[in-house]
Amino acid sequence: MKECLPYFGAYQDAMTTKGWSLFHSRLSFAMNVKLISPQEVIQRTEETWQENQEIPLSAVEGFIRQILGWREYMRGIYWKFMPGYAKENFFQNDRKLPGWFWSGKTKMKCLSHAIGQSLDYAYAHHIQRLMVTGNFALLAGIHPDEVDQWYLGIYIDAVEWVEITNTRGMSQFADGGIVATKPYVSSANYLHKMSHYCSGCSYDHKKKLGEKACPFNSLYWDFLERNRGSLQKNPRMGMIYRVWDKNSAENKKQIIEQAASYLERIEEL
Repeated sequence: MKECLPYFGAYQDAMTTKGWSLFHSRLSFAMNVKLISPQEVIQRTEETWQENQEIPLSAVEGFIRQILGWREYMRGIYWKFMPGYAKENFFQNDRKLPGWFWSGKTKMKCLSHAIGQSLDYAYAHHIQRLMVTGNFALLAGIHPDEVDQWYLGIYIDAVEWVEITNTRGMSQFADGGIVATKPYVSSANYLHKMSHYCSGCSYDHKKKLGEKACPFNSLYWDFLERNRGSLQKNPRMGMIYRVWDKNSAENKKQIIEQAASYLERIEEL
């Protein structure tokens, strides 16, 4: 509480190669296996702020909301929609998870680091899980079963009721919008803004085409194009489709071909 809470709000979504947990509490395992109660954590957080109101209220609110809000929302989704929820596959994705998800041996620095620290510490914070490993899995069309198995096998805090709802719902949009209002996917631009990962990477986060082009870029647009029928009418997706449609037919074709090339040799990325 004393060391991390004051900085949690400002850095909760940040990613860096310089630290594996930053200002996250690392209490999820203890709560999920009932070593400590969520109520106890929330009360202690409130007490800490009452003792030191120089701690930004946004940090306190953001931390409590993750536990009292999101965590309980996931519990509710699990009890309402299981067991059928475990079979949801809205996009009918069927690709196998690349082998390097189990080793971290990929040229994509963001994935190499996020997977590597997950293997080392059985931990990654929510943005690493959502916007790095989960983002790539969804863009690449990995079967949700494969993603579930990986998250359950890797993370120390991954008990089924909280893992499967976050993975199928928030990360993979496999439930078609029960949990989230849109798929959480991005190109390399988001990763560049929110992390140190792109610096020194084998790929260029600015490029969409060519051998050095970051795979997230072409895979992002390919994901949108191949799922246009399911997503274009989503009010939160309309603007990005308008951006995509400003490209010439030839440019679109080149980007789709780039994505296909990367997916064909996904094990080599």
